[in-house]
Amino acid sequence: MTDNNHGALTIFEPQNVQTLTRLAPQSYKENLVSHSRCIEAGKSLLERVGREGMSDALDMEIAAYIEKAKATVRKLNGKRTPVTQLFDQIRKAYIAMENDVDPSKTTSVPGQLQAHRNAYAQKKYEEEERRRREEAARLAKENAINRYRADVEEDYGRQFNTLVNNSINTLTELDRQTTLDNHAATCASLRNYSCELPDTWCQTVTSGALRPAGLSPDECRAIQANVMAGLVRRFKEQYAFEVTTTRDDILDRMPSKKKELERMAKASADEAAKIKSQLEAKEREEAARKDAERTEREKQEAAAAKLASEKQEMDGLFGAPVAVPVNYQPKTQVKKKVVVETPDDIMAIVAFWWSQVGSTLSMEELTKEFKKQITFANTAANSKNNPMFISNVRYDDEIKAR
Repeated sequence: MTDNNHGALTIFEPQNVQTLTRLAPQSYKENLVSHSRCIEAGKSLLERVGREGMSDALDMEIAAYIEKAKATVRKLNGKRTPVTQLFDQIRKAYIAMENDVDPSKTTSVPGQLQAHRNAYAQKKYEEEERRRREEAARLAKENAINRYRADVEEDYGRQFNTLVNNSINTLTELDRQTTLDNHAATCASLRNYSCELPDTWCQTVTSGALRPAGLSPDECRAIQANVMAGLVRRFKEQYAFEVTTTRDDILDRMPSKKKELERMAKASADEAAKIKSQLEAKEREEAARKDAERTEREKQEAAAAKLASEKQEMDGLFGAPVAVPVNYQPKTQVKKKVVVETPDDIMAIVAFWWSQVGSTLSMEELTKEFKKQITFANTAANSKNNPMFISNVRYDDEIKAR
C-alpha cells in the first residue's frame, strides 16, 4: 500500500503535471494535422479509383500512399506515447489502489481474509453435511428396525394362528371320527390333549420376514428374539384359551353325541342316515361358526398390526424432532464447480455447451466465440513446412497486395 501511494504521489508531482499540460495539447494538434492530411490524400486516391478504375500506375501510387500512411501511424504513435503513458500510469495507480482493497483479488488483504472465511465456511459446511448424513443414516436404520419389528411381529402372528388352527383342526377331527366303539377313547384323548403352547415352538420358530439391507443377520436375530419375548405371554394365553375352549366345547357335546350315536345304532338304515346327516350338519355349522370367529379375530389382529406398523413408519418420518444447529454457522453460498481432470472432460463440456447454447447462435456469434480456434485453423493451413486442413470445411484464397 505504501509503494502504491508513493507511485501515485510521483505521478502527480508538479513537473509531471506540467509535462502533461504542455505535451497533450501540442501532440494532439500535430497528430490531428497529420491525420487530416493523410485522410485527404487517401480520399483523393479513392475518388480517382472510382473515376478511372485501377491501373498499374494508380496501383503504384496507392502502394506509395499506404507506406506513407504506415509512417504516419508510427509518427502519431510516437507523439501521443509520452502523454498516454502518463495516463496509463495514472490509471494503473488508481487500479492498484482499488485492487488493494478488492475482496475478489486473492492477493489483497480483504481477499486473503475472504479466503480464510471460505476455508472456514467449507469446514463448517462439511461438518454439517457429515452430521446431516449421520443423522439421516441413523433415522434410516431406526425406521428399518421399526419396519422389521412390525414385519416380524406380523409374521409370528400368522405362524401362531396357523399353529392354533392346526390344533383346533386336530380336535375337530377327533370329534368327527368319534363312533360308539371309540367314544370312550376319544373322550380320554380329548381330556389328555395339551392346551398349553409348547415351549419348543417359541424357542425354535423363526421369522420369514424380509431382512432389510441396512441390518446385519445378528441384528435381525436379536430383533426376532426381542419381538418373541414381547409376544410369548400373549401367545400362551391366547393358545390356551382357543384350544381349551374348543376342547371343552367338544367334551360338553360328547354325552349328547353318544346318545345320537346310540339312536343311530338302534334306528333303521334310513333313520340312521338321517340322524347322521343332522349330526354332521350340526357339527359343520358349529365348525363354521368357530372358523368365522377365528377369521374375524385374525383380521382384527392383522389390521391392528398394520396400523401400528404405519404409525411407527410415520413417526420415523415426521415424529422425530428436527435437529436445530446451536452453533454459529457463517452465511454460505454453495455452487457447483466443474472439475476438469482430463482432455475428455473438455470435450464433454464443449459438447454440452453446443447442445444447450452453441447450436442456437448465429454464424456471427459463433465466429466471434471461436475466434481463437479459427485463427489456429488458418495458421495451420498456411504453414510453410506442414500445412494441415480440416476435411469437409471450405477454404478460400485471401489475396493481399504487398
